[in-house]
Amino acid sequence: MTLSLNEVEATSKKATRGAGYSWGLAEDAGRAARWLCAQGVDGCAALQTVLDAAAGQDLISMTPVIDGASWVAPGAFACPIIAGAALSDRAHDLGDVRIGAVISPLFLAPFAAMAAAALATPVDVRWQDGAGWTDGEALHLEGDAGRAVSDVFVSVAPSEFGTLQAPATRAAPSAATWARLEEFAAKTYAPATEASRLKGAGAGLADTD
Repeated sequence: MTLSLNEVEATSKKATRGAGYSWGLAEDAGRAARWLCAQGVDGCAALQTVLDAAAGQDLISMTPVIDGASWVAPGAFACPIIAGAALSDRAHDLGDVRIGAVISPLFLAPFAAMAAAALATPVDVRWQDGAGWTDGEALHLEGDAGRAVSDVFVSVAPSEFGTLQAPATRAAPSAATWARLEEFAAKTYAPATEASRLKGAGAGLADTD
């Protein structure tokens, strides 16, 4: 299946909200999934990994405690949506940072791109067996796709920058991944009530004959 980037962003936002995140973080996640897909990377699968891992978890446990160059969550791993939002917000104070264990660290790349654009300087994100470099607009990936838990290191102005990903105008998630995101998104829909049904199509209880 192929989808427009607008569809990816909209459903990813609703899915993240349905998984228990605030609307602000959900909007960040939607833009991040779209950005990855625009780089020819499966941003939908990366987001699914995050949301599946976060299901039933206390978001506080996945929020990194920032202590200088060390950002470590009190739980088993940090969420890249939460850590990424902090990364882009603190771009102008960013140096070399260790974020500790992160689920699906590839999902930090869009936020690193925001920081790179703000600094007009490339930023890299490295995890076990993989890395991504971004100049704010495009992405170069090496090694493992980064969907497992791994310690992550973020650096400003890396000394190397490889061939960029080819840009994409559509996304191609698997049917299973898309169905899972839609399942999360469905949690944002309010259940029908008698009042809402009466306001819908048809005469309801009114007899117009």
